[in-house]
Parts: sequence; structure tokens; C-alpha cells
Amino acid sequence: MPLYEFRCPECGPFDLHRGMRDAASTAPCPACDRTATRHYRVGVGRPHAGALRDAGRADRARVDRARSGEPVITGPPTGRRLRGGTAHRH
Repeated sequence: MPLYEFRCPECGPFDLHRGMRDAASTAPCPACDRTATRHYRVGVGRPHAGALRDAGRADRARVDRARSGEPVITGPPTGRRLRGGTAHRH
């Protein structure tokens, strides 16, 4: 069920889960029982495009953390180790 935001003139904002058919423009306030109007707002995020369009929530969160400058560690390095230890040789 979708979550809708309503605003009571006395108590302020509150949220209600309602079916889409029952999403009326008014609802009774749960605190004071006055009539509250439904508050419409625009979504916060921007839609992902390109490679992130089909990515999962965890992948998008990881990319958003990387863009913000927060270090992102996803686990130990993968792949096989080369022989010869850790020293770099030419």
C-alpha cells in the first residue's frame, strides 16, 4: 500500500498507508480528528540512466558513496596472485 502525506492545520504533517482507490484529498487527523489535506510533493532523487539503469539498490548506493568521496571497500581483491611475492619486478 502506498504511503501518503497529509497536513493537519493544528498538528502538522502525518503519513497514512492507503490503497490507491482510497487516496482521497482529505483525511481525519489521528491526534485531533480535524480534517487534514493531502500534501503532494515531487520525488527527491534523479533517475539513473546508462549503466546504472538496471542496477540494484546496493550497487546504486555504492556508486553514490563513491561519488560523495566516502571510501568504498567492497571486499578483498579478487583474481589469482602472481608468483614471486609482493615485490614488483621488471
